[in-house]
Amino acid sequence: MAVITAKIETVYGTDIVPAAANAILCGSPEIEVIGKKIERNGLVNFFGKMPAIQFGEGVKISFTTELKGSGTAGTAPELGPLFRACNLTQSISAGVSVAYDPNSSTTAAESISIYFYRHDHLYKIAGCRGTFTVDLKATEVGKINWEFTGLYTGPVDASIITAAPADLAIKPPVFGSAAFAINAVAAIIESLSINLGNNVIKRADVNSASGVGQYMITDRETTGEINPETVALSTINYESLWAAATAVALTATVGTVAGNKCKIWSKNSSAVIGQPKYGDRENMLIQTVPVTFAPSTAGNDEIQFLFT
Repeated sequence: MAVITAKIETVYGTDIVPAAANAILCGSPEIEVIGKKIERNGLVNFFGKMPAIQFGEGVKISFTTELKGSGTAGTAPELGPLFRACNLTQSISAGVSVAYDPNSSTTAAESISIYFYRHDHLYKIAGCRGTFTVDLKATEVGKINWEFTGLYTGPVDASIITAAPADLAIKPPVFGSAAFAINAVAAIIESLSINLGNNVIKRADVNSASGVGQYMITDRETTGEINPETVALSTINYESLWAAATAVALTATVGTVAGNKCKIWSKNSSAVIGQPKYGDRENMLIQTVPVTFAPSTAGNDEIQFLFT
């Protein structure tokens, strides 16, 4: 048994105590302690090795969630705090939509406290910031794979809580009727993958007990990949687009019901095509096409996740 709760912090690294109301429906949780071991190699007049100095610097936690909305257009999904802790700004248009756009904040970026209950052990991880990947495949439920790193704390004994995620009754949509298009062409693809590509680093601070003051996001390189069926070059020529480093529009929508739709798109129409490779799918000629979502000169507009 396992439960994960997450809540936006008011002050970085100060535990905001996420409760049952902040539960996240997720799967495949994994936790890893980031530790440091300092060897001691002093000369002594006997055999044996002096004990090392060991301490924790941080905690990394990863898990998978379904890609789905809140069920009500203009109401943030339960995934909202996770998007925000990955340097995405949340913008709510009441009754209409909730948008998540990249930002370039560092020390002022939002963070979350995550509580991870596994049976009767509890990790309280404050100061979490992270990144994610999105996996979409035809006729399957969309998945987001999250990875967060926060300040070190050891586990404590605590009874697992009873928690029902707010969006538990909302069924995730399958990836179909997606209105997928690239460079204004309705290409036939089987899958779309996206890697937000945040660079999460530790900020050393001798005033902190663990020697780490913050975990910060210092850069971002958002990439993706599609696998379209090959069509006439006059319809779309991926190799030509790659050779010219042409920026194109890319858009896909997961879900068709209001309140449970998410449009993923290159907001500034500057998805840059990478070098395509030919392949095979059920004896159909396809191409594997990498994509880089590049910001415009204004910045922070390379991709948007829009829930409607």
